Amino acid sequence: MKTPKFQPLGRAAAALAIALAGTLPAFAVTAVPAMAEANAPAPTGSVPAASPSPAATDPAPAASPSPAAPVPAPSDAPLAGSSAVPSATPISDAGLAEAVRRDLGMTLAEFDAAGALARRAADAAPSLRALPGYVGISLSGGKIAVEGVGPDLRARVAELNRSGPADFLLAAPAAATAVPSAAELLASSTQQLFEAYVREVGTAGLQAVTYTDGHFVIRTGGTNTAQSVPASGAVLDAGLNLEPAGEPGTKMSAAEFVARYANVTLEQGSRITTEEDYFGGQGYIVDGRTLCSAGFGAFSPAGEPLVLTAGHCAGDGSAKQAEIENPAGAPAAGGAGSGEAAGILGTFGFSQFGGSGNSRVASDGTNVGTDITVLQGIRRGLDLQPAVTRWDNPADPGPTSVKIVGTVAPFQGQPVCRSGRTTGWRCGTVDSVGIWAIPGPNSLPPDYDNDLRAVRGFDSTSVTSGGGDSGGPWISGNFAVGLHTGAESTDEGVQTRAIATSLEDAMGHVPGGVQLQLFLAKPTLAAAFNAPVTAGEPITGHIDAGPASVVAPNSKVRITVLNHKPGQTPGQKDGEPLEVPVDASGNWQFPAPSSAGTFKFSAETVNGFSGSGTVALSVDVSSLAAPAITSPVDGPGLAAIETIAGTGEAGGTVRLSGDLTGTGLVDADGRWSINVADQPVFGKISVTAVLTAPGEVDSPAVTRTYSVIPPAPAVSNLRDGKHLRQDALPATISGRAIDGADVAVAVDGVAVDSVQAGPGSGAAETALEPGITQTSAGSARWSVPFPAKLAAGAHTVTVTQAIDGVASLPAAVAFVVDAAPAPGGTPAGTPGSGKPGAGTPATPGQPAVPQQPANPAGAPSGPAKPVQAPAPPSDTSVSVGGTAPDNTAPDSTAPGNTPGTADQLASTGAGGLLPVAGLGAGALLLGAAFVAFGRRRAVR
Repeated sequence: MKTPKFQPLGRAAAALAIALAGTLPAFAVTAVPAMAEANAPAPTGSVPAASPSPAATDPAPAASPSPAAPVPAPSDAPLAGSSAVPSATPISDAGLAEAVRRDLGMTLAEFDAAGALARRAADAAPSLRALPGYVGISLSGGKIAVEGVGPDLRARVAELNRSGPADFLLAAPAAATAVPSAAELLASSTQQLFEAYVREVGTAGLQAVTYTDGHFVIRTGGTNTAQSVPASGAVLDAGLNLEPAGEPGTKMSAAEFVARYANVTLEQGSRITTEEDYFGGQGYIVDGRTLCSAGFGAFSPAGEPLVLTAGHCAGDGSAKQAEIENPAGAPAAGGAGSGEAAGILGTFGFSQFGGSGNSRVASDGTNVGTDITVLQGIRRGLDLQPAVTRWDNPADPGPTSVKIVGTVAPFQGQPVCRSGRTTGWRCGTVDSVGIWAIPGPNSLPPDYDNDLRAVRGFDSTSVTSGGGDSGGPWISGNFAVGLHTGAESTDEGVQTRAIATSLEDAMGHVPGGVQLQLFLAKPTLAAAFNAPVTAGEPITGHIDAGPASVVAPNSKVRITVLNHKPGQTPGQKDGEPLEVPVDASGNWQFPAPSSAGTFKFSAETVNGFSGSGTVALSVDVSSLAAPAITSPVDGPGLAAIETIAGTGEAGGTVRLSGDLTGTGLVDADGRWSINVADQPVFGKISVTAVLTAPGEVDSPAVTRTYSVIPPAPAVSNLRDGKHLRQDALPATISGRAIDGADVAVAVDGVAVDSVQAGPGSGAAETALEPGITQTSAGSARWSVPFPAKLAAGAHTVTVTQAIDGVASLPAAVAFVVDAAPAPGGTPAGTPGSGKPGAGTPATPGQPAVPQQPANPAGAPSGPAKPVQAPAPPSDTSVSVGGTAPDNTAPDSTAPGNTPGTADQLASTGAGGLLPVAGLGAGALLLGAAFVAFGRRRAVR
């Protein structure tokens, strides 16, 4: 549970009232010391905590942590002769996205981007800070807000935006929330304000001087009590003096000091306590008595492994030895109190809590320091990892830990996460950055202000912590931000904010300096270098950022040649490794040796003393240069490829592979050509050429890609001009295409369906329409359902086939849908019955011929007229007689016909003259025969 901040105006008013009254209300918040202790020699059970008053509660409960978001944490090798400790395992980002979403409401990409943005802000801060008018810098809405005014500042912001993404914006400093009428000064930096406050007010009750939301904040409250307590567990008095009265004649009150500044506010806070209670966030035991958390792996100037943690855990240099706490017993893993000692971690080296030499705040406020300890002499065989545990799997933290690739300074609004052996993994945002006053181990009651230590740091009201989390890592994305220092809590034990020291500043205080241990992935060869490379040409490779968000800046690849020959590798001194730079995208390269053959070497990604571990690589080096492919030239789309041609070394042989194959000699003029017309291929195709010669390693390969348009598919069961009856439409539209092609069918421009052509996609119809050859259209079948309820009239079906996304021209077929006969016709007779209206049965394949009555009722008398020929039938089986092909009666009657004669021509009324005309014609023929016979006889 968190206690919200007082509003700045309310705080200023409260501070003024306190200054006038000189007292603090009885309900004021108090400090809760939360130093975790361990029972020597093997600590177990609960973690006792000293309480400042009988009413105070223990702020370091053995709470079980919630699942955490991924954070880079070192994983440890097995400890010989000790309890099990997590072994070094491959590191992954499993679960990170979910944890970041839950704790920060952000996606993993947003979390990584915020870390990268903070890194860019940190790089720019020194140049901005040196300019007149600069006030502060913060992160907001995915932008870097530079607060200040002036032409120099404006020019620098514009320059930064030109050199990269336009992330920077210049913002006028926010007006102070409460501006006293007598205000005449403007604070320009936390350092200047801190020094002025210590000189003119003193350190009593001072907690922090920070910058946030466009203004400076002086935070006072119950002076922070020490976290180190006597081993006997004696309870310290929690006396509180929120507002010092000032030393008569020489000091002023905090309210009076703040009233002089237009951009400074006063806040009332609770007492801040350090939390001394291994594996970036994993616990360690100090001299068998107290518990803290490891921060980050590092290296000494000589390359010796180190662990960075909080300075106050060293007891002002009195601590000697650190042992690894078995993580299974830590509260963050669900344990009660502390885990057993699981082997030596190392010994205490340099430490600083406060000013130089662990000094308290000087009377002029100039000795602002830090809170850092260096654990050295790390036990041999212990494998520190450049990562932070999330405590979601304490027995095997590596796979879900977050990798560290660099450092970044804290900024207001920056998303951060921290890890510790007590409360596990917690996330939130940075609220303010500045100088914090923390009580040292010699602080005495009632106010604990006699040994205040000033450290540069930052705070967060959305991040929680507990006793024993001290020294643990704070990160943003994959960048290290700080080391956990302590927390502010109320008298009731409710934490109001967590506080950390800034890592970049802290590392600068270590004599000789230290290097942060970084996560680095092993180098790999570029995919093309599974094939040979020409002597002297670049060998290229890549380093993956994953599972981190970026490759650690300023990384290199160290190349060591196996069986090296003098002068074999350009740029490499004999007997020494060759280091080549890695660009921002993770790419690297170096020249191949001048001699042909198999070139073997080892490669390792390095960054200072950090390394990925070596990997053995080899490349075939050829004395032959790669050939060139000059034809065809890829364009919007080729209809076919018949020849591949190019240039190369005369006398060599070019060999093609990929979608097209073949070989050809290089002529004396350096040209070659290979006929591939017998290899029809379509879609996106790839052709690779190498030059070969007897006794030589093949040349490097050259590859070209082309888009070849497939032919139009064939439609099998429709032809141009075909008539279809609306009530007898076919079930499918089908045809042929290239095997595996994606066939898309549309009618009148409206998509009908798409299907992949293949042996199992055929319809019953397999014959191709005339003019479409199987070779050009393809031999695989395709079929889609015919669109239902297609309206009567003219229609066009278009069909395309696509291979690898390259589509053919459409095959188009026009057809006509004839309207179905209207319902309501009544048969006038039964076929073959001999009754009027009955039709003569049709022979198979022929339409029925209707029988007409000799003289239909109502038919006009007169000369006979010839019978009109019936209209040609449509392509479907439409009846022209009195009966449909399915032996059902027609459902409509043509105008002028008798019922039951649908689909016949209209009656002319001449049907009764046909028998008479037939008899007359027969008589004439017979008479003509007799005349001809008589004439023949007369001539004879």
